[in-house]
Amino acid sequence: MNDHQKDTNQPTFDELSDRFIGDANEQPSLSMKTNLDPKDVTKDNPYFDKKKKHTPEEIESFKKFFQ
Repeated sequence: MNDHQKDTNQPTFDELSDRFIGDANEQPSLSMKTNLDPKDVTKDNPYFDKKKKHTPEEIESFKKFFQ
């Protein structure tokens, strides 16, 4: 065991088997918000689960992230 494992009892990055790290894009990418985007970021957003009961803090945090 190395010093990191002794201190934190956590596996090292090389020991993790449940993660996939994709290659970086070779070209730069750009994303922008347009006037065609819905005003409500929870509408038609695949990252928002409408079936789950969300707290007001969670919804506010979600909206801040996508705006």
